[in-house]
Amino acid sequence: MADLTNSIKSRYLKLLGNEPPFFTDCNYTIEQFAADLGTNRSYASKFTNRELGLSFSALLNRLRLAHFMRLRNENPQTSIGNLAKKCGFSNAFSFRRVFRKEYGTSPSEYFKKHTK
Repeated sequence: MADLTNSIKSRYLKLLGNEPPFFTDCNYTIEQFAADLGTNRSYASKFTNRELGLSFSALLNRLRLAHFMRLRNENPQTSIGNLAKKCGFSNAFSFRRVFRKEYGTSPSEYFKKHTK
C-alpha cells in the first residue's frame, strides 16, 4: 500500500506542475483526477483524505483560492470575478463562499484592507 501511495503522490506532484493547472477546469471531477493519477476513484479519494487531509472538493477549492491570490497579486487591476473564473470557480457565489470561509470576509472587503 505504501508503494501505491508513493506512486500516487508522485503523480499528484507532477499534476500540480501542469499548465494550465488541472483545478482551473470548473468541471473537473474526482473521476478525471483519478484518471490523471493513474488510479481509480476510491484510491484518489482515499489519497486526498489520508495524505492531504482534505476532501476532493476542499482540495480543489484550496488550490483554486491559492491560485486566485497569486493571480490577484500579479494582476491587481483585473476584476475579482474574472480572476475567479480563470481559477476554476464556476460562479461568483461559490467563489465568495469559499473566500469568506478561508479569510472571514468578502473578497472586496479583504482587498480594500490589504491594498495600498
